[in-house]
Amino acid sequence: MIYNFNEDYQYDSCVSQGVCSVNPRTSSLQEVLILYLKLAAYYALKLYENNIQDNEVRNLILNTISILVSNFEFSESDFKVITAGFNKILPDLIKKYESACKDNDIVPECLKSILKFKQSSDIIKSIQFGEKEFLKKTKSLPTKTRDLYKILFVLAKSICINILDLESFGIEDKNGYVCILKLLNSLTLTDDEELKALIQEASKIDNMLMTSLQTAKEERYGVQKPREVSYSTTPGKAVLVVGSNIKELEDVLEALKGKNIDVYTHDEMILANTFPEFSKYQNLRGQFGQGIENCLLDFATFPGPIILTRHSLYNVKHLYRGLLFTTDFATSKGVIRIENKDFSGVIKSAENAKGFKTGRQCESVEAGYDYNDLMNKVKNCAENYSQIFLIGLGGYTLEQKAYFEKLLSQIPENVLAISLSYCIQKKNVICLNACFDIFAITRIAEGLTRETTLPITVFFPKCDRHTISQMIYLEQNEKLRIYVGKCTPVMLNPNMMLTLKETFNINSLTSVKQDLENILE
Repeated sequence: MIYNFNEDYQYDSCVSQGVCSVNPRTSSLQEVLILYLKLAAYYALKLYENNIQDNEVRNLILNTISILVSNFEFSESDFKVITAGFNKILPDLIKKYESACKDNDIVPECLKSILKFKQSSDIIKSIQFGEKEFLKKTKSLPTKTRDLYKILFVLAKSICINILDLESFGIEDKNGYVCILKLLNSLTLTDDEELKALIQEASKIDNMLMTSLQTAKEERYGVQKPREVSYSTTPGKAVLVVGSNIKELEDVLEALKGKNIDVYTHDEMILANTFPEFSKYQNLRGQFGQGIENCLLDFATFPGPIILTRHSLYNVKHLYRGLLFTTDFATSKGVIRIENKDFSGVIKSAENAKGFKTGRQCESVEAGYDYNDLMNKVKNCAENYSQIFLIGLGGYTLEQKAYFEKLLSQIPENVLAISLSYCIQKKNVICLNACFDIFAITRIAEGLTRETTLPITVFFPKCDRHTISQMIYLEQNEKLRIYVGKCTPVMLNPNMMLTLKETFNINSLTSVKQDLENILE
């Protein structure tokens, strides 16, 4: 079996329970944090231009953006801790900047802010303040500029994730951090062309970070290869590890060595099973559940503790408390924070949980792909085709499945299709299962442009935290045309889609017939 799509699977936690959405309370508090980020980034960038970097400010900015990525419901105590951090460092940061200006005989350009630092002492006032700021921004800015701000902030989140994931491998990247400072400082710009250029440049930096991250993974865990991943469960105590940071999975597995506790991966974490080095862990059993779209049911039925690694995209307010842990900078209400790689609480929780009593046998899934093998196949057959379709990771909804299976069945024989998610048996279709490998579509698209001169259409069936950045990066290559499917509003709402089309020439999927006519012309 290659694909983990269940024909009867139509339950979507994201839609039915809002698990992937942001509630108004959280949205208002995020507005307050964005104001703090803008103020801190302004002075941090000014200091950087004077060859001064404040690591405390850097860590607070990155950790705060990481929290905004996660979209969880802020607890009052966590929100106060974060804002207290800004209130503590900002006066010193401003003094450092003024001192640097004095030393260099420069007139300081201090930023006027509407933030009142005492605001954060009262969560209700903070919510009201954030709501007013959101409404003011909505009324005062043109729709396109407002959407460019949103796109810009999405790129800042994507870059932040990659920076933090790289740091888990001991690699620090200054370019990414400076790019985030510039993006946050541009949230006051009103020139749409200037915003567009900044977004395009940021997408290039983000791609370099993703490339560095892939290299770091392969150097530590070996080169990815296709591998059969078990979806079965076995009797015994168990822990579920969720998210994308496989270095944190390694930390969990090391902590559980010698313990009679099995480890299962969820969602993007399945990719760890495709790296050779992880095969040495006998207690790594395989994958559990359907993924983020079905996380409410997956988490509720898992009989042991669940570890949410950094910037995992889950709103856990509907989920059972007491078995949820996280390594993130701050936690949602009822989630226990893991500090300094101390997994003793997880171990105790696993030992006290009921675990799997009998286990369940399920069909395995082939995950991963061989990049070099794919490029050789394309080189050997490219002369037989006039163009290439590259189909990225799917969301596995019935609507998407129907669209892409119909698309693959109707493409002409002179079009080569490479699909990372959907598949039909056809001579001109190469089926892979990149299986949550976010970087795969960018890596393959760039490889194709180097190996062939054929025009390439890239399809993004679903959206994740990096999709917008990847689409904007790839669109700048004249050989590529970009199409994107229906996304959850928290990732890409209709207004943003219109702006992507008008500003970056990124197309939304319509019908198979219409899309094929437009592409094949």
